[in-house]
Amino acid sequence: MSTLRDLDVFACPLSGISLIEASAGTGKTWNICGLYLRLLLEHGLPVERILVVTFTKAATAELRERIRLRIVETLAHLEGRGSAGDPFVPQLLAAVRASGVADEARLRSQLELALQTFDEAAIFTIHGFCQRALADTPFAAGLPFKLEVTPDDHALIREAVADFWRREVAIDTLPPSLAAWLLLRKDTPDTWAKLLRESLARPLARVEWPAAPKDAPSPDTLRQLFDEARAAFAAVPPPAEVLKQAAAAKDLNAASYKPHLIDASAAEWEAWFDSGDELSTAVAPSSDKSPLRLMRAGFIAGKLNKNRTAPEHAFFDAAEALVAARISAEQALEHARLVLIRRMLTTAGEALRAAKRRARVVAYDDMLANLHRALTSGANPWLAAALREHYPAALIDEFQDTDPVQFEVFSKIYAGDPAGPLFLVGDPKQAIYSFRNADLHTYLAAGDAARHRYTLRENQRSTGPLINALNTLFNANPGAFVLPKLGYETVRVGAKPRPVFSDESGTPNAALHLWQLPPGEAGGTMLRGTAMTQVPAACASEIARLLTAGQRGEIRIGGRPLAAADIAVLVRSHKQAALIKTALAQVGVASVEISQSDVFQTLEATELARVLHAVREPARVGLLRAALATTLMGETAEALAALDHDEARLQAQVTRFVEWRELWNNRGIGMMLRRWLAGDDAAQSVVARMLAAGDGERRLTNLLHLAELLQQASDTHRSPEAQMRWFADQLQADRHEEVAQLRLESDRKLVQIVTIHKSKGLEYPITFTPFLWDGHRRNDASGDAVEYHDANGRIVLDYRPEAGDDDTIKQARKRERAAEDVRLAYVALTRAVFRSYVVVGNYLKPAGKSVSTKESARSVLNWIAAGAGSDQQVWDAGEATATEIDAAWHRIADAAAGDIALTPLPAAAATRLELAPPPLDQLTALPAPAHIPDAWKIGSFSRLVQGAHSAHGAEQDHDALAAPRPLGPTPASIPPDDVLHFPRGASAGDCMHAAFERADFTDPASWDAAARAALRDHPQRGIEGSRGEQARQVAQLTGLIRDVVSTPLPAGLHLADLPMKQRLIEMGFNLPASTLSAARLNAWLAERGYRMPPLGFQSLHGYLSGFIDLVFEHEGRYWVLDWKSNMLGFNADDYRGEALADAMASHGYHLQYLLYLVALHRHLKLRLPHYDYDSHIGGALYLFVRGVRPGWLAEDGAQAGVYFRRPSRADVEALDALITGGGDGGVLTL
Repeated sequence: MSTLRDLDVFACPLSGISLIEASAGTGKTWNICGLYLRLLLEHGLPVERILVVTFTKAATAELRERIRLRIVETLAHLEGRGSAGDPFVPQLLAAVRASGVADEARLRSQLELALQTFDEAAIFTIHGFCQRALADTPFAAGLPFKLEVTPDDHALIREAVADFWRREVAIDTLPPSLAAWLLLRKDTPDTWAKLLRESLARPLARVEWPAAPKDAPSPDTLRQLFDEARAAFAAVPPPAEVLKQAAAAKDLNAASYKPHLIDASAAEWEAWFDSGDELSTAVAPSSDKSPLRLMRAGFIAGKLNKNRTAPEHAFFDAAEALVAARISAEQALEHARLVLIRRMLTTAGEALRAAKRRARVVAYDDMLANLHRALTSGANPWLAAALREHYPAALIDEFQDTDPVQFEVFSKIYAGDPAGPLFLVGDPKQAIYSFRNADLHTYLAAGDAARHRYTLRENQRSTGPLINALNTLFNANPGAFVLPKLGYETVRVGAKPRPVFSDESGTPNAALHLWQLPPGEAGGTMLRGTAMTQVPAACASEIARLLTAGQRGEIRIGGRPLAAADIAVLVRSHKQAALIKTALAQVGVASVEISQSDVFQTLEATELARVLHAVREPARVGLLRAALATTLMGETAEALAALDHDEARLQAQVTRFVEWRELWNNRGIGMMLRRWLAGDDAAQSVVARMLAAGDGERRLTNLLHLAELLQQASDTHRSPEAQMRWFADQLQADRHEEVAQLRLESDRKLVQIVTIHKSKGLEYPITFTPFLWDGHRRNDASGDAVEYHDANGRIVLDYRPEAGDDDTIKQARKRERAAEDVRLAYVALTRAVFRSYVVVGNYLKPAGKSVSTKESARSVLNWIAAGAGSDQQVWDAGEATATEIDAAWHRIADAAAGDIALTPLPAAAATRLELAPPPLDQLTALPAPAHIPDAWKIGSFSRLVQGAHSAHGAEQDHDALAAPRPLGPTPASIPPDDVLHFPRGASAGDCMHAAFERADFTDPASWDAAARAALRDHPQRGIEGSRGEQARQVAQLTGLIRDVVSTPLPAGLHLADLPMKQRLIEMGFNLPASTLSAARLNAWLAERGYRMPPLGFQSLHGYLSGFIDLVFEHEGRYWVLDWKSNMLGFNADDYRGEALADAMASHGYHLQYLLYLVALHRHLKLRLPHYDYDSHIGGALYLFVRGVRPGWLAEDGAQAGVYFRRPSRADVEALDALITGGGDGGVLTL
């Protein structure tokens, strides 16, 4: 492609928008580091102002480390400590000096500063960048100051859609015909939630909706036509006899009107009429293959033989009219359905955004959408300039995986005058993540807008022979990559040294081994099913042979023997991986599967869900049977059948599941799963059963992974029912975060079976690509919206029913799919360093009563090899002959001058190969240090009171120490919606805290949503089983918020007057602690009159950490407030005077608010100009919220449930000095 120039990273201009096409293995990261260091040294930009963006957390971490190491190497070189051999640093410094920056002292200073501040380097994932940009400019996006990032917003989406469903669908006024149609289309809130997620993922797509159908029949008209047709069908002679007579008289086409076909049509009509329902789902009149069509007048007319007269019967015209009316009615119903869906996408989308604002949560994709909205809405014309001022230069890695929203964000920021510097780095030939919403057309459009377009042509990964082989293969078809702006750039061998690869095992020493599918047993082409068996076996045999030769020293890499970890088998799916894994096991080769598959989409997840359902309801025999029938439980069919007549055996099973349920209820899901996995007999346990299977390590790894994710989810989904709902959501979700990707089942150095998607960016000494010969394509997933790109490259979501049958659209979708198949093949074929094995050729696929090579002809490899000069759409018809394709492969092999070996697929080894075990590593114990210092610890208020420390971070207290008092049941005289009826304990405290955190005190309309969200995240007992109980608990929390915010507080405070912008929720802090002892702290508290239980913690050296429930500002003073859910009693006297003082003292709350005030005091000293404790600190408020109500007053007017204290400045500063040892260590807020 002539418009691409070779990139000289040390000479290219650092201005404008530059597109860098980095073919596989051409040193993309090396060049990004070069650009970064030039921006650092030539432009003098600090690390926090050079924006680097990539698309995964792992890639971000790697890029961050590689850039930092280059800074270290450059500084070492300037200080005379550099190592010779790497040309990077000398070339960099030469370029820097040529730019006019020659002061080495200045260069060293810049590099030293970069290292010192590298923790602040602006190297982000795309979502991390958006989060930072929004955090710095929250007003621009109209968002709350503090947002909680949730990796999973499926529950919120489902809730928004379910609310729409309740208001717009599940209503009495919905026409019954439309309700029946929705049922026929299998619409539910869950299926519509999926539609909303798809819509949100494509915010810039052009959406096509159908026009309203014309002349749709009324329900009465359709019913009348149905009755008329039914009457005509019953007339004598029967219409079937009339058709048979016409067929016998050769009036009708004999093939279409065979007697059994006419009988089938009559039976279909009879079934429809017997149903009594003109819209019966038992028939499909609109289908081109429906038997009903044989009796329609229009179809009969089309099947008349020449010069013949159509048979006559009243039913034929009645059938034509009925079917036409039925089709029109269906079109009208489908249009009404789509109108509902369209309204749902708008209404539920707006409700979702509002719910997230109220709950102050944001999903990863919201970050991008919010920043895009802020930049493009026109409401913040200053924002793009502000971001560009903050990040004057940017490098976007893996840009081929961008989407329209991401590109618009960067365009808005960097497309000004002068533009850039903005470097867009990627390889469009490796754009394989369309399922993650990556959009190659966006990359291609960006190329048109770039001022500079470069390419990297030097391959630093593969050896010369392999590079020559791949150049030969891809140059065989200049249009191989299908899309007009995308082509293959011939690459050359880079200067990076590679270890020597030697093979003296007797195999052809070519770099690219092409194995042709051999003829079948009868001399013809092999059947696809046979190939699917023989190809994995051949690969497994060759891998075993290679490893055996490696152990004998015949195959070496850099002087060492070839090892199992040097070999990777690249596949597209878990199914293909399973075929390879089984074949390898049969020849004695162990392997490990590495993929981006989702653990929630595995068999283990499905079966675990069945087991959990049975644990929750063990009395339901159907659920119990379903669980026992799983491979996890391992019961045989005979054992399950025996449950029908063996009551004792059935009861024993029920008892087991009941025990697991009780364990789950009382000790949590983690403990239950541990007990279930271990079983009563280790030999018969779930673990033993899994490990006994051929893929046992893989399956057990998945199971343990799922158990871990469930345990983590239990932190936020407290009740078993909430955990079950969460797990069900995960099973239905389309995609998950990286935490759900399949884990390695073994850390041994084994042969790797890797999905092509997962292999991108990686390299392996030897690769096998066994399945690219397969031309089979799955049908597109059916859905309401057909997705494609229009002529301008814009994504289209087409909801028109006719879109799926539009030939232009179908061809566009096929073309895009074929193009991505080629890109997947390119990624797979460019992973190898020394040698690559690829299976090619033709196979037969049954087609009706015959077999055909058409499917194999259109395989991606055959297209690359033999498709030159053909239009891909024409090629896709599969008309190329096996002879033509075979000749193309021989031409490619001949052109590679020995670097390609084209041979028949080898036969599999007949015997199992026994490989010698690898030698064990020699481990040496290091000497123990002479002195082991005391552990550096983190303490908190709760840990000080409980006498424990942690090596981890701070935690919310939320009344964890406040054990419920034995008060007995709530008196019946108290109204049911009073919060005194609300459950007690730590979980209830968390729920109340969550409600206060979510509520806008100034907006009563937000209180109900805050209560519901709190109960969703912290379900209380009884809420799962009764709608009435749920409504009562919502009312209790809403009433609680109302009472608390309307109650007068000290200094004329009413929380109802406190806007969100004056609140800081859950402010975290870390106070440096220097050898704080319990004895000294006890003495200090007693000396100053703070009633406390004696403290007994060990000496603390490290940090005191915590979270303050609420810090707020009122009339220039700053307050700390703590919500206390402690149940002290049922009347006002229980929440005032001595009762309140006892509660404060017995739980040690005096120390808690003192710590909070020390943290706030330190924070304000650093942040508030002219700060003065006496002028700016309001004090500490502890609200025992169950007793805070406007009418509960003492005789002296004191408010029940409210404890207020403002310690003296001397006390706060004395405690500060006691904690820190007198130093000014500052405070770290989280």
